[in-house]
Amino acid sequence: MFGALKKALKAGATEVKAEYGENKDFLEAVCAAVALVAAADGDIEESERRKAISIITNHSQLGRLYKQNEIEQTSERMFKLAKDASGRQQLARELDDIKGRPNGPAMADDVYLVAVDIANADGEIEPEEKVVLEKIAARLGVDPSRFDF
Repeated sequence: MFGALKKALKAGATEVKAEYGENKDFLEAVCAAVALVAAADGDIEESERRKAISIITNHSQLGRLYKQNEIEQTSERMFKLAKDASGRQQLARELDDIKGRPNGPAMADDVYLVAVDIANADGEIEPEEKVVLEKIAARLGVDPSRFDF
């Protein structure tokens, strides 16, 4: 009985990995969106970095697909890119990488929603963050009005 349960759980995990891609495109897109939002006011604070790691690590899909050190390293790389215009453009291109994936629309929703969580981490979404969220949504083809709840 336990063998069958273990086999079923392993098959489910394999399916999730196949849908979201075993490469890092999903993680990189999420971390890119997070870095863009965190840098919206011109400064990425340490509290924003910690909150980002926490949100990504505890995300239902991301937390199962990627190890803590992978999340931390990818986030840090994206935060460094967010410091200048050419780096921010690279971050925007990271968002494009998930669009063609089989589960791209669901990934895009998750990327956008994690970015919203980061923007709202201090209790309110600042005007600069709202502008960046609108750009992220447009780039990903996400309709933010679907999440007004």
